[in-house]
Amino acid sequence: MNVKNSFSPEIVEKIYLSACEMHQSGRYKEAEDHYNSLLASFPESSSLHYNMGLLLYEQEKYNESLGHYLQALEFSEEDPDLLYNLGLCLKKCDKVNEAILVYVGLAKMIPDDADCLYNLACCYKDIHEHSKAIDVLRQVLQLQPAHQSATNNLAYLLHLQGNLHEAKLQYQQLLELNPRHQAARHMLASVQGEKVSNAPEEYIRTVFNSYARDFEDNLVQGLSYSVPEQLRHTLDLLEGLRIPFHQALDLGCGTGLGGVAFADICENLTGVDISEDMIEKAREKGIYDSLVVNEITRFLQTTTACYDLFVLADVLIYIGDLEPALAAIHSRATEAAMLCFSTETTDEADFQLQPTGRFAHSPEYVATIAEKIGWAVQRSIATRLRKEGSDWVAGTLFFLSKRTPAPSRCQKITWPEKCLERHKEP
Repeated sequence: MNVKNSFSPEIVEKIYLSACEMHQSGRYKEAEDHYNSLLASFPESSSLHYNMGLLLYEQEKYNESLGHYLQALEFSEEDPDLLYNLGLCLKKCDKVNEAILVYVGLAKMIPDDADCLYNLACCYKDIHEHSKAIDVLRQVLQLQPAHQSATNNLAYLLHLQGNLHEAKLQYQQLLELNPRHQAARHMLASVQGEKVSNAPEEYIRTVFNSYARDFEDNLVQGLSYSVPEQLRHTLDLLEGLRIPFHQALDLGCGTGLGGVAFADICENLTGVDISEDMIEKAREKGIYDSLVVNEITRFLQTTTACYDLFVLADVLIYIGDLEPALAAIHSRATEAAMLCFSTETTDEADFQLQPTGRFAHSPEYVATIAEKIGWAVQRSIATRLRKEGSDWVAGTLFFLSKRTPAPSRCQKITWPEKCLERHKEP
């Protein structure tokens, strides 16, 4: 249809308004057809390309959306709304540095636009330019002191840089703005050294939903993480195991790193995680027979199934008091069951909430609670869990059974250096 040559300006306007109405009502296919018919005759229309970019962005077709935003930019370089949405689209297309250039330019045009500055700060955060992100977040809060997301991100980045005093002030401010903000309450407790039993479910879910996309790259490549492999390697060294395991449970399965390490010795493998986004990443691996979104203790208290292998890789670091979780696992364990898990290690207390927001446990505390419930410690191994900055996080691997072990099997050894070196950074 050659709209330009076939219809009067009134008809063209009617088609355009109809396309906009369809767009706003969610009739995307019809709206797209109308926009395309207009673009065939008006290919240099910035507003048409802008609307098409917006339509495609709303359908998560980010690369196609970007093409139209860039064409709109050719004909309308000074449109703040276009630049704002272009920045969002560039970020969705993993072009964060280009998005930064757009937002920097937009901030010069409209320096008091808090939304633009906030998006710029988030881009800096994404590429780990944390000092720049902090500076821009401070600008946002000068413009909008009650900006919750900016306060939350500023608290997090200050905390990450070790500025606990200022982080504490920002967490306190966040709780004034939103007294129900469980993540802020938990992190405030961590910087104040408070004694708490568990991390709130909302905090864990939020952290891992936001982390799911880049979780494996950051953890394995960036932090030299190999806990699932370490757990599997040591399990293979234990005597008297009935392999394959009939029903295995990967609790706090995350993106499935534990499943990858253990799947070949499990006839049936179930993964459970509180994060919906983590579960979706685990599903992509195709190694689990079933996946469940749930908090692990609640799952164990409601399931009727029994399991002969339980794996918790870096899960109990979000639980302080281990007795309820270990008791719930024990209640769903067969008589020949094995339980493998890791903890961060402290010598100062039974367990303590660290400034990182994670819990550390003393090996003696873990052994005492385990034996109280009915677990027998087959082996405990001091190891290094992952890097944190330039340092290693000290941890312990535990291997428990429901059967009484021979005295010679109970030992605490140090993980062999050759195994720890498998994921060293180049």
